[in-house]
Amino acid sequence: MIIRRSNNQAGFSLFELIIAMGITITIFGLSSTLLAGAFHARSREDRKSDAIADVQRALNIITREISNAGFKVPSGLPKVANNGLVTDDSDTQSIRIVSNLNGMPDSANGYFEDSDVTDSDEDIKFLMYIDADRGQRYIVRYEKNGTSQTTVLANRIDSLVFRYYDEKVTYDTTVNDDTGVCDITNVKNAAGETEDEVSPGSAKFVVIAVGVTLPEVGVANSTGYQPKSQVQLTSDVVLRNSIVY
Repeated sequence: MIIRRSNNQAGFSLFELIIAMGITITIFGLSSTLLAGAFHARSREDRKSDAIADVQRALNIITREISNAGFKVPSGLPKVANNGLVTDDSDTQSIRIVSNLNGMPDSANGYFEDSDVTDSDEDIKFLMYIDADRGQRYIVRYEKNGTSQTTVLANRIDSLVFRYYDEKVTYDTTVNDDTGVCDITNVKNAAGETEDEVSPGSAKFVVIAVGVTLPEVGVANSTGYQPKSQVQLTSDVVLRNSIVY
């Protein structure tokens, strides 16, 4: 019996292995690029959500405290209007409010009506602080009484605007694409007529507008590029002294 051995062995040639490795490396590179882009987009959305959440919390605090402006404020306070706003320290960029939070008598607990506004949380100012060195803007709450404490309410904003009206209004929002500065436009009263702004001392209704801008990431038309994102948040405040029962 004659046994013949074959020298032909199944397998890949060197050329085939090089092609297969090249295809594998290409697919891996494309997958890595797509995955990195997805991570960048997710990180961007997380930063956007965090920034909006910070501003929303700040607006809730500001709205709640401004709505108490003028509560039980004693007469004769210099430069404090009937609505509780300090007239020479309130404008489109800041607002200062005064209220007598413990001005209600409570005989059950053994104390009487307070007659001053020198206690904590009774003289508050809100404004935007600009840190030129870091290139950041903050919403700041300044407590005049006590320790004169300053608290940062939100740290990723581009603008903070206060508008004053003598009645409730509706409006459109606008934001400057270059600066990120936000504002309100097309302001109308209940009759649908154009409503003009009044001085802080005459205000019964305050509109707060905050602009938040996330800068672009990467280069336009390249992989992983994220365009600039701008968001505007507003809050309407009715001053309690303007409410007629």
